[in-house]
Amino acid sequence: MGNSDIEVVSLNHISEVYLYEYYVSKGAEYQISETDNAAPHKEKARDFMTTGDINNAQQEWIKAHFENPVDMESILSIISCCKQLGDIEGEYSYTSDSYNYCCTRAEMAAYYRNLGWYFLEKYKPDLASACYMYSQLFDKTKQAEDEIKFLEKALKHKIEEKTPKELQEILKKNDIPTEANSITLALLYKAGEEAEATGMIEQALDCYRMVYDLSGDEEVAGRIKALQ
Repeated sequence: MGNSDIEVVSLNHISEVYLYEYYVSKGAEYQISETDNAAPHKEKARDFMTTGDINNAQQEWIKAHFENPVDMESILSIISCCKQLGDIEGEYSYTSDSYNYCCTRAEMAAYYRNLGWYFLEKYKPDLASACYMYSQLFDKTKQAEDEIKFLEKALKHKIEEKTPKELQEILKKNDIPTEANSITLALLYKAGEEAEATGMIEQALDCYRMVYDLSGDEEVAGRIKALQ
């Protein structure tokens, strides 16, 4: 039983391997499971969510998160359950953690919307509205629009438009990052290089596309073009 303390995880993509090794295992030994142990929990969680059983849904999402700690679907779903259960600090804790695993503009937008929700619950409407507005720069969603309208109704005045620079200043003042994590981008790029070198072209493309989505880097665009 010498192996019992080795973490067994369900990682499905080379990008997840890089993120897991850097942010979670930090050099500790681990093993990748041959079957996706997170999948059955996700399925159960979705079933519970359709019947409105948020408590049990959250428990299953947490189990899925335990099996694959870097999977954003589970993290965002746990956050969604926290909101519905009114667990304000739990929502904030998972939202803060989620930043390192944001690999697309849509995920970055979700990160800012989730911060917006938190600051709204904390009675900081100005900061909340800045987060919602900033999320729209990454991915325009009806959800963020609705939240801003809700804020305007509650405050009984229109929220004035702000430039990206003004929004960034507000976020920086509150120690909120204004762009994707540069370490995460570097990890995705390295994962792409390894996948390319070992002939896993689809996975390499996935990694480069995520980097390009968040950085708009022309060199990365060139790599994508060359591999397609």
